[in-house]
Order: sequence, then structure tokens, then C-alpha cells
Amino acid sequence: MWSEDSALVQHLTEGMRLSELKAIHADSSHQLIEHLYRLWRSHQLIVKRDWGDDTASPQVLAYSNSLCFIPTDYLQLRSQQAEQSISIATWNVNSIRTRMPLVRSWLAAQQPDIVCLQETKVEDHLYPAYEFNLAGYNVVYCGQKTYNGVAILSRHPMEDVKYGFSNGYDSDNKRLIAATVLGIRILNVYVPQGNSIDSEKFAYKLDFLREFLGELQQNYSNASPLLVVGDYNVAPDERDVFDAEAMKGQVSFHPAELQCLKQLQNWGLHDVYRHFHVEAEKYTWWDFRTRGFERNEGLRIDHIWSTASLLEIAKACEIDQDNRAQPKPSDHAPVIARFITPKV
Repeated sequence: MWSEDSALVQHLTEGMRLSELKAIHADSSHQLIEHLYRLWRSHQLIVKRDWGDDTASPQVLAYSNSLCFIPTDYLQLRSQQAEQSISIATWNVNSIRTRMPLVRSWLAAQQPDIVCLQETKVEDHLYPAYEFNLAGYNVVYCGQKTYNGVAILSRHPMEDVKYGFSNGYDSDNKRLIAATVLGIRILNVYVPQGNSIDSEKFAYKLDFLREFLGELQQNYSNASPLLVVGDYNVAPDERDVFDAEAMKGQVSFHPAELQCLKQLQNWGLHDVYRHFHVEAEKYTWWDFRTRGFERNEGLRIDHIWSTASLLEIAKACEIDQDNRAQPKPSDHAPVIARFITPKV
């Protein structure tokens, strides 16, 4: 195993250019690069780029799906004494039992601390909790057959687990679960899709969003460390849809939905992804039927939003589009954020 290769660990601890590493490990160069990408994705590897100019100030590169290594990159393992962080992901898996092989490999590669899943589509007595336990995760969940279903996986103990709305709203549909991990309150929500704007399902979606705002107002403080993550089924602005003109007034980009998101922001939530990225055309969902992923025609509807105290200690937030390109994927890509571990 590469992680057990003492020579490689020594080289990366001291720091070395990629070209030098590849020369040393020429017989297994491809496996080496795969291992280095895993370390980079999981924030265990520091990548510095000076384009081969030893006199230039190197740029430290945060991992991104769009970046690749170049031979002159200087690589070094992050010090274990360095600032400790916690990674939190959200992912609509579109059936956990169908997606389980992909989820297992993704967990092994990314090593997230906490994962919030939506649309698990499985009743509780059939939930594959043992497989997650074997992978090192505690798991809490509430689900139903064919539809909905939410879960939280955590490498750390979970406290004060709550299922559904505190006032009993929409109790037949499993769309909300909450837990506290390392002092952070996490609400994992699967907002209804809405179908079409003239349907009862759209009215239900708006009602759900209003009830969710009430849940926050009545039970939480925007001064506390709080994360609201999940599939919101709403794209916040024009950068988050592939064709703003065509989407105007449609489900997932309707003014009534956008107003609901604005109210969540006014209450005190911040879009962590937008804190780090201002560019357009970065999506989390693509329609299978239209080959949307291949055409990059998608929507950014999966979100990690936080209160201000957590935003201040946020270190990164990325969309793992590579995952969406894997065989038999979900139609959604995971979103991963990293925070300095809060002192509790």
C-alpha cells in the first residue's frame, strides 16, 4: 500500500518535486499519481507551484477538480501539528443501495469526517448501516421505500439526533434529520423538487421551505455554529443555472423559491461555496435524460450553508464533479466543505 511506503512518506514529509518523485518510483508512476491525488483531495498534501522558477514565490494550490499536477510542482505532506480541520459533505445519492459501490469507493478516497445523504430511498430496517460501520462511520437515518430518505454519517460521536420537524409537519415524508457533531449543529434537508409551477407539488415545496424557515427561527440561533446542508432543489442565482433565460420562472429557479432562499439568508445563513467561488457554470445536478453532464447543462442545487461563526473558520468548499463522471453515478455530485475544527 502506498500509504505504508516508508520511503514515499519520508520523501513527502521532507518535500520533493513531482518530477523527482516520479523518477524514484518510475516502475509504478501511474499508481503514484493516483495516490497523490487522493492525498491532495483529502487535504493531506500541500501542493506548491512556482512553474520551475526557484526564485519566484510559490503559489499554494487548493485542490480543485479542474487542476492537475505538473512536473515542477513541489509536494509536501501537511504537518500533523498543523491546524486541524473537519470535512463535511452533502450528496444526493439517488438510492443508497444502488449507489453503494460508488459511495464506498468515494468514502475511501475522500475520507470525509461527516457526510449528509439525501434521497436514500430505503426503509430503516433495510438500511446498510453495517457497511458504513465497517468503513469507520457512525450513522443515523430515516427513510422510506422508493422516495425521500436522509442520513448522516460521522467519524465522530453524534449527539441530540432529531428526525423531522419539531412541530410534526410533514411527518410522513422523511426529508429532515439533525445531529450535533463536535459542537456543530447539522441540519440535513431534502427539499421537494416541485414538479411544475402549476402543480400541488410546487405549492408543497413552497410550504416546506416556509416551514423550514420557521424551524430555524423557533429552534435555533444564527449566532450558534450551525450548518444547513442538502439538496435544496433551488439554484440561488443566474450563475447556478445553465440557461438563465430559459429557466426564468421555472421550477428550481422560480421567484417564489428564490424569495424563500433570500429569507434563509436574511435569517443568517451563508452559501459556503459562493464564499470561495464566484464563477458560473459550476453545477451539482445534471439531467440524465438530456445528457446534461456531457453538455455541462446543469443546476447548482445542492448546498452547504452556514452561520457566520462557521463561515469565519471555513477553509474550502468544492463540488466533486469527478464523481459524477464515474460508472453508474447519481445524477448529483457531492459537495465538500472544510472547516477548522471548532474548540468545544
